Amino acid sequence: MKIVNFLYLSILVLYCQTGFSQTIWQGQYHSTRIILTGDLESKKDSLLLSIPEMSYDSIKVGIRKDKDSIHFKNAVYNFTFKGKYNADKTAINGIFDNYSIPKAAIVLKKQTAVEPLFFSQHPKQPYPYEVKDFTFTGKNTKLRYGATLTIPKNKKKYPIAVLISGTGQHDRNYTYMGRQFFTVLADYLARNGIASLRVDDRGYGQTTGDFQNATTGDFADDIDEEIAYLKSDKNIDGSHIGVIGHSEGGMVASIVSARNKDVKFMISLSGVGVSGLEMLNLQNTAILKSYKFADKVVDKQMEMYNIMFKIVYDTKEGESAQPAMEIALKEWMQKQDSVTLKEVQLLDGRDQTFLYRYGKDADRKWYRYTIHYKPEDYLPKITIPVFIANGDKDIQVPAVENINSFKKYLKTKDLTTKIYPDLNHMYQHCKTCTQNEAKEIDEVLAPEVLDDISKWILQRYKK
Repeated sequence: MKIVNFLYLSILVLYCQTGFSQTIWQGQYHSTRIILTGDLESKKDSLLLSIPEMSYDSIKVGIRKDKDSIHFKNAVYNFTFKGKYNADKTAINGIFDNYSIPKAAIVLKKQTAVEPLFFSQHPKQPYPYEVKDFTFTGKNTKLRYGATLTIPKNKKKYPIAVLISGTGQHDRNYTYMGRQFFTVLADYLARNGIASLRVDDRGYGQTTGDFQNATTGDFADDIDEEIAYLKSDKNIDGSHIGVIGHSEGGMVASIVSARNKDVKFMISLSGVGVSGLEMLNLQNTAILKSYKFADKVVDKQMEMYNIMFKIVYDTKEGESAQPAMEIALKEWMQKQDSVTLKEVQLLDGRDQTFLYRYGKDADRKWYRYTIHYKPEDYLPKITIPVFIANGDKDIQVPAVENINSFKKYLKTKDLTTKIYPDLNHMYQHCKTCTQNEAKEIDEVLAPEVLDDISKWILQRYKK
């Protein structure tokens, strides 16, 4: 089950010749960095433009100066920039224009090295808390885990939260489109007296293991190892450990909380509360509607999708679902007219493209595990305090149906649920609230959610 598709961004390292007058000028437009290298004082066209997130690397642009103004362009790529130095010439304020970034106000700041994407909620050093990067080995999984522990200063007693990322392979900061979700969360928690542990996913960073062949159940085993480590380290207060999971991480949190007696509280942020099969139906319906397709098109698309989902669900472990999917799709298409097939985008060989792409996912162990997930197997066993949150504009994990399922199955006597208005899946205040809009929102994590999480944990800890 694909909870959310994330855009994975790699940081492009630029190598440039060192020299007396050569430097780096870097600006940012939402999730996109604009980087200039070269000699601004040179009369030659020696300036190079890189936009890592768009895979533009060292594109030559002609530089022109007129007193305190700077402008350059590249007609082939349709890049133009017009700007002026600030008073001390440490920044250039201007307008960058391109097909993908139309007439955007950009501030190019003088740097000594290329910097990662930065957002205002990202914490800056010095931190008013302790941060420890380290590795440890799991006793049962035998994997090495790369981790960051954040602890409030001058406190011997504190609650501690294990942070669990959502679908996809992520670093310990849960970085998506340059935004560090868990860094922001850990910072807010620590400033309010709550410690946290965040860990690289399997096969990423300093953590070993095979991510591609792992399941949600394996990720739950990883969290058990993290909790065991916290309990074993005498320098850590492991008396009040809880879990905070986002998206698929909320499912992991449910699995762990149902079986691990060391877990004292659970927070599910846009976590899955329904069955895997129902989740696929809810999610895909919501995503299709977000593209403003007509209801009849959405209904037809979901009719076909649900046939595919059921085939995968019924396919025996170790067998491929693709042969049965191909037969069923052909039979379904034969019953439709050409207008319908065009509307659901299955003409001109696109049916084969769909089968190829979905078939690769459908045969993964991870997909088979999550499509068979049943909340009734885990939620009734959870008796610790639970906080379930969703954004009302979430199209990956629709709020109402998932929260209602949590309410149905959970047996805890301390249950808090909240649906936040105007927040998307990543807890950003949104307008169109589509998947594409997320990269254009500079907010990392809504302040009201951070505040509610901290207050909720501290209230339970004091009890």
